[in-house]
Order: sequence, then C-alpha cells, then structure tokens
Amino acid sequence: MKKLIFFLAAILFLGCSKNVYNVSQNQQIPKNLSVIPFANFTQTQLAGYKVAAITEGVLKSKGYNVTSSLWNYPEEDYTLNDIKNLIQNNPSRFIVTGYVNEYKYKAGIDGEPAISITLKIYDKELHKDIYKATISAVGNSYDSLGVLTQENLEEVIASAPSSKK
Repeated sequence: MKKLIFFLAAILFLGCSKNVYNVSQNQQIPKNLSVIPFANFTQTQLAGYKVAAITEGVLKSKGYNVTSSLWNYPEEDYTLNDIKNLIQNNPSRFIVTGYVNEYKYKAGIDGEPAISITLKIYDKELHKDIYKATISAVGNSYDSLGVLTQENLEEVIASAPSSKK
C-alpha cells in the first residue's frame, strides 16, 4: 500500500506543469502590429511558423490590430537572415517575431509537451526591440504543443502593458 501511495504521489508531482517567464523589456505593446514568422532553432519542422500563427491569433483575440498577417508568408522554416530580410521589407513600424528553441514532446511514458519561445516586438523607427519575453514551459501528458503554446502566450501578452485601449 505504501508503494502505491508513493507511486501515485510521484506521478502527481512529476505530472505538474512548470512555466517560467522572463520579460526583459516591459514597455507597452503597441496597438498596431505586424506578425512575421519566428526563427526555428528546433528539429521540429515549421515550429517557428506554427508559433507565429498562434501568436497572431492570441494578439487578435486580445484586441490588437494585426496589420500584416502570417498568410503573407510561405510555410517554411526561417533563418535569422530570413527574419532580418522580412523585417526590412515589412512596411509596419512594429513587428512581432522571435525564436523557437524547443517545441516537442518529451521522450518517455507520458510524453509531455515542452516549449521554449522568445517573443520580440521590434520597432523599425528606433531600430531595437521594445518588448522581449521568454517562455519555457512543460505541460501535462494530456496537453498538446498548441494548447501549451497558446496558454502561455496568452498569459505573457495579457500581463504586458498595453497601449491598445
């Protein structure tokens, strides 16, 4: 009986999700934004494109005006040079992009989703990032990568100061 209780407690403890947020610049998120693909540093194909699509959806659901959509870009993995060119050729002043460092299901019995994302808002007029947040999270075995990504992006974006009102 003691072994069963220990086993159940271990599953409960190991199954808990852990989220880590780091916001390095806490300036207001502008009302009008353009979303471009994120750089993919993972072995998961199209992870940067998928995370950018979820980011666009979260921004729209929170009332932001996304002036240029991800629909304007082909579905592919983008390098840092590709991202720099996209920023340069985008007519918007404020551009949302970032990096995806981890986007996979962990190996093992439970196969929990794990993500590590850097979200950046670049100001072309100032030539610098005005907002940067890093998200690292591990979900439960019943979560999907998309759900884990969306929940964490919603939390980070909702907690950021906003100029949309």
